[in-house]
Amino acid sequence: MTKKFLTLLAVSALSVGVAACTHHHDSNDLPPGKYETETSSVNSYGTQIDKKTTADVTVDKYGNKKTVVESETSRDPEGLFNKSTTTKTTTSTK
Repeated sequence: MTKKFLTLLAVSALSVGVAACTHHHDSNDLPPGKYETETSSVNSYGTQIDKKTTADVTVDKYGNKKTVVESETSRDPEGLFNKSTTTKTTTSTK
């Protein structure tokens, strides 16, 4: 009985560990199209953080997939006139 339990426990731990390590979202895996996501949060210091991400995925006639991801992050700490915005553009071809 103990041997079966230990075997079951080991197999369960292994399968959970493999599943946790192999599931990643990548913009290169998206089908062609335009995607947008927006998130908004407030941290413990009262800073409002807004993030908008757009991904444009295209495939040319040769089957090459091109992904352009643009991220815009705005941080607005408490107080006046101290808002900052950062924009980052990433292009990849697969």
